[in-house]
Amino acid sequence: MPSAVTFSVAPDFYRHAVSEIRLALPVSVVRRLGEDAGVVELRTGPEDASAQHRLANAVRANEVQFVRHLAAADAQTKTSALRGGPEVAVDWVLDAVLDQIEPGDEISLHVWDSGQSPYAPGKVRRPLLEALMDAGARIVTSGAPSTVSVCLGEERSTAGVGPSQDGLIDWAGGRIRLASRPDQISRAGFKLEELFSLIGTPTGTTAIDLGASPGGWTRVLRDIGFSDVITVDPADLDPRLADDPGVRHHRTTAGEFLHASAGSQTPVDLIVNDMRMVPHLSAATMVEAADLLTVGGLGVVTFKIGTSNPIKQADESLETLSEAYDIEFVRQLQHNRSELTVVARRS
Repeated sequence: MPSAVTFSVAPDFYRHAVSEIRLALPVSVVRRLGEDAGVVELRTGPEDASAQHRLANAVRANEVQFVRHLAAADAQTKTSALRGGPEVAVDWVLDAVLDQIEPGDEISLHVWDSGQSPYAPGKVRRPLLEALMDAGARIVTSGAPSTVSVCLGEERSTAGVGPSQDGLIDWAGGRIRLASRPDQISRAGFKLEELFSLIGTPTGTTAIDLGASPGGWTRVLRDIGFSDVITVDPADLDPRLADDPGVRHHRTTAGEFLHASAGSQTPVDLIVNDMRMVPHLSAATMVEAADLLTVGGLGVVTFKIGTSNPIKQADESLETLSEAYDIEFVRQLQHNRSELTVVARRS
């Protein structure tokens, strides 16, 4: 009997995500919900876990890299069937989820849209929230064991209850929203902040930021506690970093820095690389930089893959990276554009 799961992706990478899912799992059918979401039904035996858990495990194993977020899909329907007012959608969701919720259960509630859905998510979320509370559920913003998820898609809609940990990210639709701060230097910093919210904050004292200008990632590294950040870029850093005693700027290219540092640089705890470079060169640069990392130290790199055969680009670049690292995390984050974020540990 098929078991279904909703998945969210970057719109331009939908078909690549579907290709990955089909390679990793026994897919029965895939249907598109809207521009950035789909629902996949898996062939399931009596001993198999839910589709959400199986797909979550495939993402964690880096077999599926272009899926950002998952949600249970206990029920699905053509969105046209929900027209007639938000109460129609609310009643449909309640029919799908209420028998799985006991009075006193602590749950999160995620409602989002994909494409041109008939209702704004808030029009459905508010009465649904009230109905769930009337049923005795305790609704919390985040951190609940289970999540009631509703995706209002342009073509189809889904609803279900699933384990929050198998959602991959605890935001509706995976659309994490990070607040700008007065000391923020660039939007690029959001990529690193989002990553650390998922994998945990790395520890250490010294880090190298390759291709650092203007310093968005350097600012994040200083904020999370790295007391010594070595920045490498021919261009200037933002003036707000120029007088920071915890930042040492090398006005040179990454290649020149790595050549000059060979055998002379004390090993560091973390190397990050957000350079605009084709993926195989970024991977090769990180392999060359591995000798500057302590054994067990982390490397973080973004692969600028574009939309032309991105799976092949990613696989070849990860193979290169694995010459010096154990790959721990590969995913297209909400704040990535045509990129993958990779976390690797020096082997």
